[in-house]
Order: sequence, then C-alpha cells, then structure tokens
Amino acid sequence: MILAKSGKTRATPSKAAGNRKGSFMWFLIKGSFWFSLVLITLPFLDTGSQEALDKAPPLEVGQSVAAAVAAFEDIKQICVRNPDVCETGSETFAALGIRAKEGARIAYQFLDDKFAGDDAEIVTGSLQDVN
Repeated sequence: MILAKSGKTRATPSKAAGNRKGSFMWFLIKGSFWFSLVLITLPFLDTGSQEALDKAPPLEVGQSVAAAVAAFEDIKQICVRNPDVCETGSETFAALGIRAKEGARIAYQFLDDKFAGDDAEIVTGSLQDVN
C-alpha cells in the first residue's frame, strides 16, 4: 500500500494489475455464461430444430438445479459418493450441449441469411500484366 498526500491509502501497481486480471477473468466467465444461455434458448424460437431436440435427453429444470446444488456442495469425489447426481448432471449437460449446438446452428443460419446476399458465389480476381 502507498500512503497518498491526502492520508488515504491506495493499491500498489502490482495489486492494481492483479485486480484488472481478475476482473477480466470474471468478465470472461460471465460472458461465457450469458452466451451459453443464449445458445441454449435459441432452439425454442426455431421450429425447424424440434426434430433434433426430440432426440435429446429430456431437460428437467428442477432436477437439474437440485443436481447442480448437490454437485457444488460435494464437488470432490461426487461420482463415488453420489452416482445419481453424477448421472443426472451428465444427462443435463448432454441436453444443454445439444441445445447449444442447435442454437449455434440457428445463429449461423441467421447470420448467413442476413449477410450472404442473393449471389453467394465465390468471386476471385487476378492481376493484369502491365506491359
């Protein structure tokens, strides 16, 4: 800590740099969470992805939340102590993975439709000889 003229303390440069690194990491974690949430919810808005979602394991929110809480409390050796929690968590992540995959497909198709245009042909060019 450095004592300023006003009598207040302020963080040393090394601590300030560490705080920036921590806040950036926290930003990445939050951003990943919200991006995943968007990808998981996109298939609900697209009627064409119903076939792929029908093949996915069922997603039961109540059991998923209970499994996540139990996993947080008993994160070490969870599969040894509570195989049911591990199995439910595995099914939940499988279902969420399929939903995220469908969401990514929908987002890709949306962006492709918006930005590809009518003539989606590949246009190439060449250099002309200047003799």
